[in-house]
Amino acid sequence: MERKCILNFAMLKPAVILVLRMALGAVFIIAAYGKLLHPGALVSTVINFNILPAGLAKLFAYVLPWVEIIAGSMLIVGIGIRGASLSLGLLLVSFIVAIAINMHRGVSMECGCFDIFGMNEKIGSAILVRDSLFLVVVIVFLFTRDFVLSIDSYLEKRVR
Repeated sequence: MERKCILNFAMLKPAVILVLRMALGAVFIIAAYGKLLHPGALVSTVINFNILPAGLAKLFAYVLPWVEIIAGSMLIVGIGIRGASLSLGLLLVSFIVAIAINMHRGVSMECGCFDIFGMNEKIGSAILVRDSLFLVVVIVFLFTRDFVLSIDSYLEKRVR
């Protein structure tokens, strides 16, 4: 007697992508909110990473939360998903590089990731792993063709 699997894993893929899209969008919106509440602390943190010149570090610190909010919202709403993913991917690469450089330097400092919760996380391998996992999700989004419950998919189907 042949057993058939009731659960088709190909059917789960769109649901998993949807959950990941909503979760990652929410993570970046939440992270941005804390940064917007304490812009001076974020500027100090970015300057303390000692990667960018002070003027560029300040600009990065002021632009960062807005990119996170806009890109995170785009993921949740489902519009411009690949563009939002690319933006977040570039941010994640910059975070990973900056943290790795400072870990190599032996610097112990706060990452400034989720200040809204008063977490005061220190840079370290756990943050590198977390950001790397987020980056993997972003890469999946870049290569996914169809996003359920998204404006992108709706518009694509209307054009056909």
